[in-house]
Parts: sequence; structure tokens; C-alpha cells
Amino acid sequence: MKLSILIPAFNEEQTLSDVIDEIPKKIELIDEIEILVVNDGSTDNTVSIAEKKGAKVFSFSHNRGLAKAISYGFSKGIERKSDILVILDADNQYDSKEIPLLIKPILEKKADIVIGNRQVETLDHMPMQKRIGNRLVSKALSNIIGEKIIDAQTGFRAFSNDALAKLHIFSEYTYTQETLMQAKFKGLKILEIPVSFRKRYDKSRLISNIFTYAARTTSLVASTIIFYKSFKFFSILSIILFLIGGGLSVFVLNHFYSTGSVSPYLPTALLSVLFLIIASISTFFTAVSSILSRQSKLMEEILYTLRKNSDPESKDD
Repeated sequence: MKLSILIPAFNEEQTLSDVIDEIPKKIELIDEIEILVVNDGSTDNTVSIAEKKGAKVFSFSHNRGLAKAISYGFSKGIERKSDILVILDADNQYDSKEIPLLIKPILEKKADIVIGNRQVETLDHMPMQKRIGNRLVSKALSNIIGEKIIDAQTGFRAFSNDALAKLHIFSEYTYTQETLMQAKFKGLKILEIPVSFRKRYDKSRLISNIFTYAARTTSLVASTIIFYKSFKFFSILSIILFLIGGGLSVFVLNHFYSTGSVSPYLPTALLSVLFLIIASISTFFTAVSSILSRQSKLMEEILYTLRKNSDPESKDD
């Protein structure tokens, strides 16, 4: 059984050494432990530190962001035939010694994905606005996927090989919500366990502005829903638009039959026609999305098969 520890790193020379040193050297039922560091365009000594600590380093020529680093790490985990892949931040906020607890449900076949619940409500060192934002996002995500997730933002996660082969990260910003939504839509089992979370030595680079983060997260969640639930989305949209357009039309026609004139409701009549036209277009997209959804599922099955049967010996590191 092979375990890969994926560490995305961008200028983390202050903490990376401690993070790697803390990773357990032996774990029950695990035959091989490897450390994969995705250097996201660092300009400090991150790479040299990682290499001195025995990590396998993959470098971007420039900073591409967390989501791209994780996506690349996923592909490397698949290529290197990792049975389990754990994501571990390079800022030393997570306790690496808790990795055995994180992967235990996967080893026991009880989960495909395990996420570390930071127990945000108990963290005095996390700013209040971030605690509130985390609670709101987690609650919204739970309602969307129909499963209770307490800490949807956590970056301490474990994935089975099967989960890695099924997930695709499209976001250019963050992967946390997208992977959970995909996992639920694709029938993967998610489990959450409590973990420790330390105070960061510097400011977060990902969430520098809570409002910008909220806007980007909302956009990401909406696009993921539309992509995976396009038929349902356009169906509901069509019904709503037809009801509004139909209601306005009935009102105008009733007035017309009573008076013989549309006036003074000409703007209402035009608005009703506009709603009905948009509803018709939405209905067309409903049909198209149904066809594209089947093609998308077929392509994902093909990609899943290719990933599961990939030969690591034919890949260049």
C-alpha cells in the first residue's frame, strides 16, 4: 500500500522543513510513504529545502495558484500509483502526525475521501470574519449536496486512488468546495474527522480579502452546479420563466378582452413576451444539456478508465 503526501508550496521556506520532519516515517498497513512537493513558482529556498528532506519536487516556472498545484499533484499521484493521497499545507498549521487518523477510514474501506474538521468554532486564533464565513459556506455547501459538512474549507484531506481518478479540478482559484461537490455528484463517500489546527505564522495568501474569496467561491459553486446539474438547472429556470411570462400574459390578455386595448399595459405585454422567449431558449438548453450530460459522463468514464490503467513507467517526472 503506497501513501503519497502532496504538499503545494509557494515561498514556504520558513515552515516546510518542520512540516516534512513531522510526517510519520512508518504507518500501519502502509508499505511506502513518499512526499510530493509541488513548487508553485517559489522564489525563496522552498525547493532546496524540500529536496534536502527527500521530497520529490515538481516545479512551476511561475505562480499558478493553489487549485493548479493540487490538480497537478492529483495527476502525479495517479501516475505514481498512489493508493492514498493526502493533501498537507506547507504552512505548518496542520499536525502531520495526525495523517494515520486521516487515512484510517480509507484503509478500512469506510470512505473514499476524508476531510479534517478543524473545529473552527473553537479556534481563538482564527479571525471572527473567517469563522463566520467558514460556517456560512459549509452550511450552504451542505444544503447543496445534501450531506452535512462542518468544515468545507479545510485543506487537510485524504483521497483514495479511486477518488483521484474520478475528480477533476476546473477552478483556477481553490479546489476545496469543487472536489466535495464533485465527490457527492459522483457517488463517492465523504467522511469528516476532527483534527488540530495551529496558528499561522503569517497572513493567509489565499484569503487575503474575505469578500473577494466569497465572490470567487460563489461563482465556483454556481458553475459546478450548472455543469453537473445542467438539466435540472435549465428545467427549473424554464418553469419559472414560463410561469412569470404566462402570468403577465394572462393579465394583459384579460385586460385586452375587457377593454379591446392593451394600453396602458403595453410595457407589461412586451415584458411577458420577453420572458416567454427566454423561457423557450432555456427549454432548448434543457434539451441540449441532457445530450451533453450523457456525453460528459461517457468521457469521464473513459478518462477514469485511462487513469486507473495508466502506466507510471511510461511517464516522465
